[in-house]
Amino acid sequence: MTNPFRLKPRWGQHSAILGGLLCFLLLLVRIGDSPETTLMQRIVLLGILVIVPLALSLVPASDSRDEESLFYRLALLAQPLAAIGAVVSFLLEPGVPAAVLAFLWFCETALIAMFGLQRLCKPELRSTAEVSITAGLIFVPVAGVWLVVHRLGIQLLGYGDTIILLTAVHFHFAAYAAPILAGLAGRRLSQFAGVRGVFKLTPIGIIAGTPLVAAGISFSPALALAGTVMISIGLVLLAVLVAGWILPSLESIPGRVLLLLSSVSCLSAMILACAFAYSIVFNKLIIDIPQMAMTHGILNAFGFSLCGLVAWCLVNRETSTATG
Repeated sequence: MTNPFRLKPRWGQHSAILGGLLCFLLLLVRIGDSPETTLMQRIVLLGILVIVPLALSLVPASDSRDEESLFYRLALLAQPLAAIGAVVSFLLEPGVPAAVLAFLWFCETALIAMFGLQRLCKPELRSTAEVSITAGLIFVPVAGVWLVVHRLGIQLLGYGDTIILLTAVHFHFAAYAAPILAGLAGRRLSQFAGVRGVFKLTPIGIIAGTPLVAAGISFSPALALAGTVMISIGLVLLAVLVAGWILPSLESIPGRVLLLLSSVSCLSAMILACAFAYSIVFNKLIIDIPQMAMTHGILNAFGFSLCGLVAWCLVNRETSTATG
């Protein structure tokens, strides 16, 4: 029987390009009730419109049948509609109508997670790199849940709206984009026998640190600090491996430049994240939330995630052309 969903991964890249144009147009529209809230909401929209579809387009491994997964095809097909629903929800006042539109995005993240769970059942996708990518897919519905809560305008579990919005940001970038970027690098690093074992520490730090940060928000700032340190160690190690082994092996000059920017942004963003977590635990103000949004948020979203994903699109396209 013919599969009615004939979408290719490139569909996600086309959606990301259109999403980027929409992000640019949304700069003309006023959202948020303060400069820091506006910035965080725009970062979330970047994640929804650009980062999620772009990363999703890079997930299928060359030796897997990911493209044939019904959940993968549905996620690609539904992403533009769900993203538009999320955008419109930000143009409305918080409440039930805005939350209903944001719920469309939660449904999209649920499809992505189902695709991730499906990957767990495939023996050929159990390498460290592929498990890292799968973890990002499975984590992302948490971002969808907190987006709905944010647009509903309630203080769930007593959290303020800023913490709720920061959690949505965290799970779109640190929990989704970061492990996928680590996995994409891991695929390339598999050809370097000397660093395969070292690379395994990168996903461990990112994957284990993500729930610790979430638990720390709920129960203990010390847990959040521990989780932040673990994620930072994983990402700093990733940046070193990318700069030391992957960059010299690439022929694509734009790919090299963007991956270098991604690595430098990652290092800077992680230093700021640790400083912020330290501030909360020990009540010593080093950097506050508005400053984090202006520095860590921009570095992580545009520098690390966006530059990194675009770089891998260019590298993969060049590799496909060379082998084709």
